[in-house]
Amino acid sequence: MACAVTSVLVLIVVSSHGISRYRWRTLRLHLLTGTHRQRTLLRRVLAPVLREFLPLLDRAVQEVRGIVLLPTLSGADGKPFAAEIEQLGVADAFVIRLAHRMGSTVCHPEEVAGALAEDLLFLYRHAAAVTVVRQTDAAVAAQQTATPKLSNRNGLAEPAEQAPAASAA
Repeated sequence: MACAVTSVLVLIVVSSHGISRYRWRTLRLHLLTGTHRQRTLLRRVLAPVLREFLPLLDRAVQEVRGIVLLPTLSGADGKPFAAEIEQLGVADAFVIRLAHRMGSTVCHPEEVAGALAEDLLFLYRHAAAVTVVRQTDAAVAAQQTATPKLSNRNGLAEPAEQAPAASAA
């Protein structure tokens, strides 16, 4: 009987802890701009980023207390920017602010999710003291993913056709 009561109590504590962690993650995201449809789409696009990075940061003892989407962000000089990370008084506590609009252009949800992923990855690298070994420029990556050359029946690439030589007049 005592074993059953103990196991029930353990199950209740574990499930309440899991539910409170889930609610804590969802409560960290504050969307202060956009229409209902935009906020719904943003929540859907940002969910995988939050699901992937927040547990990593929790394990690295980096506490993201809030992720806030604001209409715009700008520095002291008035220059707009997409995101900022503010370190709170506690050494490992942060608030991330994201801009919904850059100038007069509304950012796509994927752009906002990308900015959030970059910021969360930065915090993780900072906490875990990760060293980046190699980075690929976006232009180089685009060239590498270009359409492959067509091949003939043998599987060999077709030779490039030569332009006819200009005749001397």
